Amino acid sequence: MVTIRPVSLFTLLLLVIQVFTLQAAITEQPETQGLPQPNRDLQPADVVRIVIEALAKNDEPYADAGIATTFAFASPANKVNTGPLPKFMQMIRTPTYAIMLDHLEHEFSEVVMMGIQAYQMVKISTGSGDEVIFAFRLSQQRDGEFDGMWMTDAVWPVASGDIPEQAF
Repeated sequence: MVTIRPVSLFTLLLLVIQVFTLQAAITEQPETQGLPQPNRDLQPADVVRIVIEALAKNDEPYADAGIATTFAFASPANKVNTGPLPKFMQMIRTPTYAIMLDHLEHEFSEVVMMGIQAYQMVKISTGSGDEVIFAFRLSQQRDGEFDGMWMTDAVWPVASGDIPEQAF
């Protein structure tokens, strides 16, 4: 036979508070207020510049704010492959992309437009002299909440090491 003991109202209240606190901790997202967000006024070069400058100061105004900004500018199709945000954060910290975090210098190529797609290259330089050129592919979204906005579809390294100036 099971004996059910009465629970005090205080004990029940503490349990409810713990459940809600745990739920909030699990689902809590970093603050995005004040961080750049996609909008229809931004052109492809603006988007790439926002992303690169955010990654250069990744922990401002809070830890991984630069990565959160970068994810905000990822197209919905890109987010299907790279999201959610915690998975995206892990990807950015891999050797392929980690050079982008807190880098010292960057240089932008001209944007190449091809209809609703745009391409731009960015040379990233670190304090230790490492250099990598990344290619950005963006597209102008055609429906949904981001209709008309330029967003990043893909980023990949195209060259690294001792990059001659004329290569960029």
